[in-house]
This record gives sequence, C-alpha cells and structure tokens, in this order.
Amino acid sequence: MASASSFCCPNPNPISRENGVVSYSKRLFSSSRSLFLGSKLVSTKTTRLRNRPESVSMSGSHPISASCCESFDVVIIGAGIIGLTIARQLLIGSELSVAVVEKAVPCSGATGAGQGYIWMVPKTPGSEKWELAMRSHKLWQMLAQSVRDQGLDPLQVLGWKKTGSLLVGRTPEELDMLKRRVKKLSEAGLRAECLCSSDLLLEEPELMVGEDSGAAFLPDDFQLDAQCTAAFIEKANRHFALKGRYAEFYNDPVTGLLRSGSSSEVVGVQTSKNTLYSKAIVVAAGSWSGSLMHDLLRDSDILLDVPVKPRK
Repeated sequence: MASASSFCCPNPNPISRENGVVSYSKRLFSSSRSLFLGSKLVSTKTTRLRNRPESVSMSGSHPISASCCESFDVVIIGAGIIGLTIARQLLIGSELSVAVVEKAVPCSGATGAGQGYIWMVPKTPGSEKWELAMRSHKLWQMLAQSVRDQGLDPLQVLGWKKTGSLLVGRTPEELDMLKRRVKKLSEAGLRAECLCSSDLLLEEPELMVGEDSGAAFLPDDFQLDAQCTAAFIEKANRHFALKGRYAEFYNDPVTGLLRSGSSSEVVGVQTSKNTLYSKAIVVAAGSWSGSLMHDLLRDSDILLDVPVKPRK
C-alpha cells in the first residue's frame, strides 16, 4: 500500500463531475518544499504553474487533438488502489497538486478483481519482498486504526475483517514444509501456528481434508473490500480539490507523452480528451504498466523493458 496516515473525511459531495473530470479551482499552487519522486527531485516553489511550455512534441499512438489544458505538479496514470494511495500520500504529505488519470473508472482493473487479502502466511522471511510485505501489513492496520480514530467502523468503511489466513497441506511432505514455514514466521515475530486436521476443521468446517491434513495458521491476517477501500481513499482525495490541488480524469486514456521541444524532456501527458502538463509522471497502471509504457515510447529511441503483464 502507498500510505496509511490519518486524515479527515471530506464533505460527502464537495465537487462535481462532468465528462469524468472533477471540477476544481484553476489556481494551482505548491509550497517551497521538495519531494523525491523516483530518481527525480521535484522542486515546489510557491508559484502558479504555467499552462504549457513554449513548444512540445508527442510520442505515442495518437495525434494531439483539441483539448483542455491543465497543469499539475504530478500526474498519476492509474486509479487503482496503488494510484489512489500514491495520490493520497502526496496530498497529505506535501503541497503538491495531483491529477489522477484513468482509462476507465477506479477499480476497473486488478484492484476490482482482487479479493483484498492482507496475508503474511504465503510470505517468506528473508526474501527480497519480506520487508515490503511487513511494512504493507503494518500500514494497512494503521489505516484501519485511523478510521476507528475518526469514530467510524473499519468493517463498514473498508470491509475490514480480521479473518486470519491458512495454508493447507494434504500430504506428510506438505505438512513438513508448513511446519518449517511456521517456525520461520514465528522467528520473524509473527503469531503463527500449525493446525492438525481436527483443529483445521474447527476453523473451516467445510474443508474437505483427510486425517493426514493440516495447515499453517496466522490469526492476525486480514481481508478488506478493495472497492470500498478505494472509494474511501478517493473520497478523501477529493477534499483537496476544494484547495485546487486535486483533479480526476476518468474514462480518459493516456495516448502519448508530451516532450519539450528544446530538451526532449517529458513535460506531461496527452489523453483522449485533455492535455496535462506536469513536473513528474507516475505510472501506476498495475499489470498493464508494461504494455502502456511500450505504447507511449513506441515512436521514441528509448528502449524500456517492463516485465509486467496481466496474468490473463
């Protein structure tokens, strides 16, 4: 997850939409702070952002058409759980202005199809993703706690449930593997235990398992409703639209990158309906990031291999 700091819920209907675009104040200001985005340092002096550079060219698969021009500090491509939480972190942690661009609507990709598991049982202590998984698990719990601190019910707001998680083994070899996993997880500081067949059936009576079956059980794992959670974060982000710092461009796929005519530096994105200038661009298109970057860089001399693609 991108972030889980506390925030206040906005007015239920703070802004209006038209053609998938959230309306907001045209005055876009930022503070004198700086923020690292990837390898690029974004300077944020308190000045009004220009509407367009002196001249631009576009790389992509579609020509530039007449459209609305806007300027932001950061443009985020993708309105799944990652894109929305990146926007949220930038909004609450800086004075940057942020636009979220989505080819369809939020949760139309992997976020909407996911089951919302926040599970540590399949993770391996010491692996390259272990620290990331541990931090993610903690941040999700912090988000749920921040909801409670606002007097709200995480179950109602996020679909948050402390379900625990199971890895089931059906053979002696699989049970030995699970026992080793439980030992490693326990040594890493997690509450983990092995369940015999009878104890497993007490937890999940509908499982069809034999007497030789068992499971690794982590009682402190969670599950949430991804669509409810994304909607909650999106609603909080929109609070910043009132301050001229946030806008959404839905049903508006990115068709190309805008480059400065003098330096060829990327200065924004062209969508099917809008021209969005930006100091930094974040690609958060999930499994489609690889194909998207391939399309956006098709006409350039940049060779970029993004080994990410949908499973189906």
